[in-house]
Amino acid sequence: MYEDRASERAGLTRRTVLAGGAAGALGLLLTAGARPTSATWQSAASGDWRSTTWDAIVIGAGAAGLGAARTLADAGRSVLVLEARDRIGGRMWTDRTSMSIPFERGAELVHGSTVSTWGLIDQLGLQTRRQTTIYGRLTPQTPWIDGFDYASWQFPLGAPSYQNGLPEPASGETALHWLDRVGIVPANYPIMLAAIEVDAEQFDVLPAKAAHEAVKTSLKLVGKTGPMPPQEYGDYRVIGGYDQVLQPLAAGIPLVLNARVHTVEHALGQVEVYSTQGTYTAKSLIVALPGGVLKHGDVVFDPPLPPAQRNAFQEIDYLPVFKAILEFAHPVLPPGHAVPPAWDIMTTFSKNPPSLWNASVGTPGYTGELVVAWMTGGKAQELLDVPESQRFAAALDNIRTAVGDQGLQYVNASTYDWSKDQYARGAYSERFTRGTQLAAPVDGTIFWAGMITSTIAWSRDTGIAAANDALAALAAR
Repeated sequence: MYEDRASERAGLTRRTVLAGGAAGALGLLLTAGARPTSATWQSAASGDWRSTTWDAIVIGAGAAGLGAARTLADAGRSVLVLEARDRIGGRMWTDRTSMSIPFERGAELVHGSTVSTWGLIDQLGLQTRRQTTIYGRLTPQTPWIDGFDYASWQFPLGAPSYQNGLPEPASGETALHWLDRVGIVPANYPIMLAAIEVDAEQFDVLPAKAAHEAVKTSLKLVGKTGPMPPQEYGDYRVIGGYDQVLQPLAAGIPLVLNARVHTVEHALGQVEVYSTQGTYTAKSLIVALPGGVLKHGDVVFDPPLPPAQRNAFQEIDYLPVFKAILEFAHPVLPPGHAVPPAWDIMTTFSKNPPSLWNASVGTPGYTGELVVAWMTGGKAQELLDVPESQRFAAALDNIRTAVGDQGLQYVNASTYDWSKDQYARGAYSERFTRGTQLAAPVDGTIFWAGMITSTIAWSRDTGIAAANDALAALAAR
């Protein structure tokens, strides 16, 4: 039932295929060695922490902030983490109470078999499931196609022909305009082409480059049949909750929850950080907050940050993301369905939301099924703009249609709009500046992590990089 990186059947990633509470004013310390599922928290004298001058303060206890804090602590530096929420993890949020098994409201997948997250997974001996049973269809009237078969690259109505070669996209041309111009209608989209819209903007907004590359590949593969060669890249779910990987990062790190930072006063080699749990002092600061929070001006810097950096913050934009999780009392696929029972992904591209994935397959002893319904871009925003009951109805409609059971009913459901979360202000940053000013250190004292990241590994890696820069600056003083 479980698949590891050595024995898995190799395949493409979903992204490229179908794709102020109880803590009060206490400072909290995660006991070293405790698993998140049974972690004990020890109160500490937060007053003492406020009178301490730390080597570094980290704002934000997501993967970026905890990655930075772990690096600083392991280097022998004193570090304090301030977190606005009543939990750690940021946009990694494993809900352990709302359904029969843990599920992910935010980040869910490990993208790739070589990213840094695997060091944590292996250290803890966690089990994972690779998404390999992936099927898609353009509409409910067209057949299910295995995403690992060459059929997923074929044109359903026949391959177009271009006497002078496939036309290149024009500057600023959208994917939809280019596809219309070259005569490829939606009914003739290869599955791999249609999949682009599920994890990005839709073709009426998306630049034409991605569609051009997919069509170019499809034309090269015309007539190819059968299973595709194994691929190294894949997406993995952590069985029992993604938040387990945070335990080695947070263990032993002084951490204050419910500490929303609103002001940072800074000078060379000194910062005063004002929060809802008091004021803290340090020699350096790592800001590990989502870019949307900085763009919104939720943290005031005194003196103000350089104009180029402030302007870079304003250029950050977010991709709307819709994710609904529905729990069923039993597996949803009936016997004899075209998709195998231990399925990972089913996508009907004409539906909104189109993509479904199995968030419970591989969970020991669980007899129900958790189904995630997923969409991004403008179509996701359409779902976010309606009442929650209508979001669930849209997700259920796709599931019913996919399995052929109009009477199917869920027993639990959950959804979350990250754009309405004041501590995130969005799920994935999309169109943003990659200019150096975005994360440029300020006076060798303020460093940045996690602002525009969209994966846990990427977030943590930016935290490590920021911590190493801070360590170098501290050592140079």
